[in-house]
Amino acid sequence: MKTTKVILFIIGVVLLSVNILGIFKTMRNPELYDLEKTFRNRVNDVTIKYPAILDSLERKENESNVEYAIRANSLIHDGYAHYWKRQGIDKFHMRVPVWENYMLYIASFINPKKYERYDFSNYKKNLERGVGVCSSHCIVLKGVLGEQGIKSELMDIGGHHVVLRAELNDTTTYILDPDYGIVVPHDTAAIQANPELSREPYSRMADLYYPDAIDPYTTDYVVKLYGSYKKIYNVHNEFEYFSYKVIWILPLLLMLPWLISLIVHKSRGVMLS
Repeated sequence: MKTTKVILFIIGVVLLSVNILGIFKTMRNPELYDLEKTFRNRVNDVTIKYPAILDSLERKENESNVEYAIRANSLIHDGYAHYWKRQGIDKFHMRVPVWENYMLYIASFINPKKYERYDFSNYKKNLERGVGVCSSHCIVLKGVLGEQGIKSELMDIGGHHVVLRAELNDTTTYILDPDYGIVVPHDTAAIQANPELSREPYSRMADLYYPDAIDPYTTDYVVKLYGSYKKIYNVHNEFEYFSYKVIWILPLLLMLPWLISLIVHKSRGVMLS
């Protein structure tokens, strides 16, 4: 029994040490700033570094919801790499690293389809990591707008792209696309009735890609997506929020039996003396 308590205590110490190490590490690999040179997909993919983008996202005095949403949409486009390739799973921490959250790390091997390349529900974690595709960009923008009291929801258009529907005031609802830094100044109902409303905002798609990019989205293709079905895209994961509490509680519980035994042993020694 004593040996078991010692082993559990050691495991608890190791896990606690891993958590503490994670406090001083960041999931953003600086190599993502040079990623476009080798990946050659998006031109000027990341022009704002982290954590400088946090200051940029601060709301300006007297800035309206519309003005702030459009600016935040552009900032996230400029501060976030469009990348989700399998070869970068560990290099760019698409698999949550063990020092960030060992439970999500373990989950990536138990359920790789969901956790091997993981979109955080917590937008701040996505922003820190700095890589992802359209859904990741939109999660970040939704979180940023939400902190300013701006209601929004992620929308899957045509099963191939995710955008953000943002209610900016009582009469204004825009579609925001932080992946491309594009704003469609219409609500989903109007666009559904006339997908051509999305053509002008996406008219310069070719300028966003390198000439040798593989399968870039074109203006015609995006307009086609807007004309297809739309549904709410949900990424909320209760296990994520639960795990960020448990990773601290579990080590303490593992350490507790040996600590209690130590206290009891010392108490008995004092009584006998």
